[in-house]
This record gives sequence, C-alpha cells and structure tokens, in this order.
Amino acid sequence: MINSNQISQIESDQIRSIAEYLYKQQIPVTFFGKAWSGCTNNWIYFDTYLDIEALTALFNLGEHIEIHENLDPRSGLEKGFIDKNTGEGLMGKLKPVR
Repeated sequence: MINSNQISQIESDQIRSIAEYLYKQQIPVTFFGKAWSGCTNNWIYFDTYLDIEALTALFNLGEHIEIHENLDPRSGLEKGFIDKNTGEGLMGKLKPVR
C-alpha cells in the first residue's frame, strides 16, 4: 500500500500535486515505482478514470506536462500525464467505468 511519503518522492511539483489530491480523496493506488524495465523514474497509477481536462484546469498544468494515452491492451490501457522534465507519470484508467 502506498503512503504519502512515497508520493513526496515525486520530483515533479505538478505530478506530485495531482497525486496528493487524488490520494486525499482515498482513490486507490494500483502501482508506484518504475513501471517497466526501461523506466528510470517513478510512475503512479490510480484505480480511477482521470478527468484530464478538469485536472489540467484545476492544476494549471504547464507545457512540460503532456497527456499520455496507451491503447495497447497487452501493456495496459491507461491515460494520464507525463512530466517531460522529470520523466515521471501519473496514470488512470483509459475510460470511465460504467
């Protein structure tokens, strides 16, 4: 189980701020760490659909934050943010659960 100390390890101010916001809402984290063998930075995955537009507006995300979407069912369907400066990511589910 992830804790707030792990979230504090995220270097990206904006990724960390979003992670803290979601964590405080008690949204479960499904993974924290190096997401694949070539990954050198921490990624955090939340068990929820992320409203990208609302989060972008709420946190006034800068140009160095890019939207990431993975549509490959073998490696995981996900959508979220990557900080181009730190390489860190914050992901959620690709689509809302109905």
